[in-house]
Amino acid sequence: MARENQVLHGVLIVFVMFTIIFGVTTYWFYKEYSESSKRADNNASEASKQKSLAEGHEKNANELKELIGVAKTESVEDVRDKYNEDMKRYGQSYPEEARYYRLLLEKMQKTIEEKNADLEAAKKQLRRWEEEYAVREENKDPQLKQFEEARDKAASDLAEERNKFKTENERKNEDLAKRQEALQSARRDAAEQIAKVENKLKESEAKVEKRGDIIDKQADVIREFTEGHIPAPDGEILWANQREGTVWINLGRADNLRRQVTFSVYPVENNNLTVKDKKGSIEVTHILGEHLAEARVLEDEIGDPIIPGDRIHTVLWSANKPRHFALAGLIDIDGDRVSDLDTVVNLIRLNGGEVDCYISDKGENKNEMVGEITVNTTILVLGEAPDEKGDPAQLSAFTKIQDQADLLRTPKVQLADMLQQMGWKNLSPVVRYGRGANPNDFRAKPDDGVPRKSTGNVSDLYRKREPPKQAPSGGRYYRF
Repeated sequence: MARENQVLHGVLIVFVMFTIIFGVTTYWFYKEYSESSKRADNNASEASKQKSLAEGHEKNANELKELIGVAKTESVEDVRDKYNEDMKRYGQSYPEEARYYRLLLEKMQKTIEEKNADLEAAKKQLRRWEEEYAVREENKDPQLKQFEEARDKAASDLAEERNKFKTENERKNEDLAKRQEALQSARRDAAEQIAKVENKLKESEAKVEKRGDIIDKQADVIREFTEGHIPAPDGEILWANQREGTVWINLGRADNLRRQVTFSVYPVENNNLTVKDKKGSIEVTHILGEHLAEARVLEDEIGDPIIPGDRIHTVLWSANKPRHFALAGLIDIDGDRVSDLDTVVNLIRLNGGEVDCYISDKGENKNEMVGEITVNTTILVLGEAPDEKGDPAQLSAFTKIQDQADLLRTPKVQLADMLQQMGWKNLSPVVRYGRGANPNDFRAKPDDGVPRKSTGNVSDLYRKREPPKQAPSGGRYYRF
């Protein structure tokens, strides 16, 4: 019996729970239905308002179309086209602020009134002229008689003046004949003087031409002798530390050397140095003495390292006096076809050189020649020549610089050759992608693991070396 009661209790509980859930669900669906019904009513009311508003706008638009004289069925684009056509035809001579139908009508009405006033004034003036003409017609006979008398008097005066002119003309002809005779004599004297001057000029031109030929021949001889060869080295390597990548050179304060000057390094065993003999490059980092400085190695080869006795040279620096340079063309040192003029100018000045002339790449005087080549200009550095279809001012400046260099026999060198001779190396190359990319940045390079061909020289890395206790110049080193 107790078990049946428990079952009944369970059934009753389940029934009550289902009743509550059903009631709650029914209430929730009823509430949602009520809110949806209210929203539907609100939407219908809003739609009715919008429809009424749209009908009002359409009515206003149709009335405006009637007022401006177009059909109700025409679209806004058609009305706008007609408006633009009317403004082009009737309002072309009026300012922009007056190109509206109402203002245009007012302007046209005002113009019509002004034209009518002008027309009325013209009619009045015409009537006055007609009256004056009638008066003149009445008085023309007396005036005609006066004119005839004046004509006869003018004819008499003319005859008298002709006689005077004839007499004066005969006198002037006599004077002209005398002056022509004097002029012929002066011309003969001038011709003799000109002949003498021309003879002297021909003699001078012959001398100048002969001297020019001599200079050209000497320049050709010098060019044949020096082409591809390095002049006397600027200094030499005193000590090399391959471990630290530093060297010491025999130049210093007494040689007007400054920090950051770069040198190319050439082998000690070659007596006839050429550009292709270059084995590395260095940059001065510390001035240690009168004829002693420390430099860091920028570039060298493992199989042919920089050693004491190697010679150094740069085209930018000179111990005696600053070297002067001129720059022409596109000065691009990293191959991105963007001007690096400021970098090269600063590089030359940093190495103690001077820039006499260059083509500006910015500012108000862009593509114009700044400065000029003088007899003191050491080298003309040539970048990429401008395109003939490019800026005419840039092409003119490039031609002018070359003409000055040819006139003064200034040596010329390509930008890449100058950078190689001075030992410059781009330590922070920028790789660009897309249209401005440099193809050389993407060429295949040999692996570091590929054995290098021996040159026969043994690197100092494999020699047991000790730093000298005293500098070769006799002074003490301040750092190692």
